[in-house]
Amino acid sequence: MERNEYVALVSAFEHAYDKLISKANMLSPEELRFVPALKDAWSTNDHLVHLLDADCNLVMRLRGAVAEPGKPIPAWDPEAWRLRNNYAQTDGLFCLDLAVALRKFIAESLKGLDDEVREKAWILHPERGELSLEAVLKIYSGHPDFHLKYLERNSEAFAQSRAGTKGGQR
Repeated sequence: MERNEYVALVSAFEHAYDKLISKANMLSPEELRFVPALKDAWSTNDHLVHLLDADCNLVMRLRGAVAEPGKPIPAWDPEAWRLRNNYAQTDGLFCLDLAVALRKFIAESLKGLDDEVREKAWILHPERGELSLEAVLKIYSGHPDFHLKYLERNSEAFAQSRAGTKGGQR
């Protein structure tokens, strides 16, 4: 990957939360905690806490790829983390702020890499196999948008539940 493409990828990674931040900051506390009546649904708050956990894992993955190329990384089970780490009692908006700060930290450290170090950086994922630094960045650049769809779905379900409540009060 050419240097200018790499810098653009790091920038996209760093700013991948921009749309999600706008959406999340418009939600009421009640809407953040709302869980739609769908199988295996998470609240918006749960999604925000998950994003921080994912990016905390990502710090070790990306920085490890640079420091120790080819080192195996552990898989993690997001559902187990949600169930056992008290997501419902955690401030999701605060977690989102921390995730954004982590992304800035990661991006700053990656922008300064020389090309030789960058090209040699990779991890060994237990399910996906060998992943270059660029491949990991591409995966995680799309992670916030993947969760943004759930935030939008939850907002629609919340609005429908409120409309149904008002209709039932007549």
